[in-house]
Amino acid sequence: MRFTPPCLALCAALLAAQGMAHEAPPAHGKAPRKTAFPARQSGLWEVTVRSDDLVLKRAGQAPHRPQTVRMCTSAEAEPVMLLALVPSQEDCHAVKVTRRPPKAGAGYAIATVCYVHDNRVDAHIELQGDLRSAYRGTFDVTYAQTPLGNTGRMAFEGRWLGACPAGQRPGDMVLPNGVTVNVVDDRKRAQDQAHGHAH
Repeated sequence: MRFTPPCLALCAALLAAQGMAHEAPPAHGKAPRKTAFPARQSGLWEVTVRSDDLVLKRAGQAPHRPQTVRMCTSAEAEPVMLLALVPSQEDCHAVKVTRRPPKAGAGYAIATVCYVHDNRVDAHIELQGDLRSAYRGTFDVTYAQTPLGNTGRMAFEGRWLGACPAGQRPGDMVLPNGVTVNVVDDRKRAQDQAHGHAH
């Protein structure tokens, strides 16, 4: 995905949709256990997203300018906020969360199947880190009908800055251009519109 202008990709990715806990494959006939969706510590996080430089180098492309946002999150807002920079997560029909064992690098692997109108969107996210003070990972998003929108592999890293400053509330995200949007409010509005169209 090209960040032209720089804020378009972030603005297009404001509505992240995650499922609740999801089932892991059953083992030895036992009932499947649920893997809880990962969550960061409440407070203010600074998150930087950049194109994977190695992938770009192999393709002979120049790296894109990193994009940095600040997110105010809480336990209630985090199910929406954690993947707020992953594009096209508005209407997700399947979310699978897998806890990776230490020998596989620990962390989480998350796969989502979402739709933009009738266009299927598959996203794959890898998360590593304690989610208390810092984390990092990658994501890639694939559009079935419009492959030109595919992001390729994107790398991100986040660091905890402390409590949210006065005047901010959970769900607030400050974009690179200084504009503040509330991701949780945007998500609720999108859901209300979807419900209204369904009736």
